Amino acid sequence: MGLESINWQLLVYSVLHDLAIAVYIGGSVVMDFILGPAQQSIPPAQAQIMGQKTSDRFLVLVWVSLGVIVVTGFLRLQEKGFIVAEWPPFAGLLNWEFSYGRTVFVMFIIWVLLVVNGALITFVLRPRLLGRLGSGTSARQMTTSMDSKLQAAQWVQWLTRTDMALAVLAALLGASLILGGLL
Repeated sequence: MGLESINWQLLVYSVLHDLAIAVYIGGSVVMDFILGPAQQSIPPAQAQIMGQKTSDRFLVLVWVSLGVIVVTGFLRLQEKGFIVAEWPPFAGLLNWEFSYGRTVFVMFIIWVLLVVNGALITFVLRPRLLGRLGSGTSARQMTTSMDSKLQAAQWVQWLTRTDMALAVLAALLGASLILGGLL
């Protein structure tokens, strides 16, 4: 096979797609298994700052990765001829009757779940974690705020671990597409 027979567009899409998946999964592993335990070994005020700064950066990587994954996934399917520019858009093996199509559909559902969980973390739970108390805060308000923050932190941890498991499952399903899909 010579260089002229390589589909360069498909190769670029595939490299970007796999790189985005690696960044997503690798970042999740680092955040949960390295930075999380490291935060427990430093004073709470420093741990909060470290958590905020690292999660700010990580969330950018998460959203970029999720965008790259869906765009390059679509472009890969289009380049392989599974998605055509006519109606219906799915041709050949990319339908519910074939394992390949079912596997791609489940991977898309997983991606949607990752987006929903990411939105919950970014727009619902993180603001609860970042809430500051004013100088006239009563002891009861402080306790309520701390309880709310602890609950939000537990939800974030649960959602990120769920995301990590879902992302690994999606990667394994994606690898199975070489053999025609798993489902």
